[in-house]
Amino acid sequence: MAVELLDFTIEFDETDSQRRRGYRVHFPGLTVWIPDRKTCYSVIDLSTFGVCFRDEEKKFSLGQQMLLDINVQGKIWVAGLKAKIVGIRDEALVACNFEELSEPQEIKMDKLSLEIQKRWIEHRKRQKQQQGEDEQNSNHS
Repeated sequence: MAVELLDFTIEFDETDSQRRRGYRVHFPGLTVWIPDRKTCYSVIDLSTFGVCFRDEEKKFSLGQQMLLDINVQGKIWVAGLKAKIVGIRDEALVACNFEELSEPQEIKMDKLSLEIQKRWIEHRKRQKQQQGEDEQNSNHS
């Protein structure tokens, strides 16, 4: 199965065990704070139900559970998320699923994901409008 997203296509097998529970987004300024480690990590992508972050020190292990906070530009957006590591890629990308989200936590994560998607769509529209204006200007020259 293939899904066309904006300017590129992603190929994947759509089995129940591999299907993601939420659309993953990225936005500059997103970080994960892990209080037990007193460390902040850069977010690679996130969804309502999970997050992937970069760990250059490679100190996490598959199956590990933790509490974490999601920060947006240095401010706590959602605190105390219970997370379990479900994958480690390239030894430094740590993928977690959130477990036992409270209703307010799920609502805030969903709102963040939707807001990032909305901003991405607006950004792409502006880019396309600018490209169209540039093409019109070059045709009139």
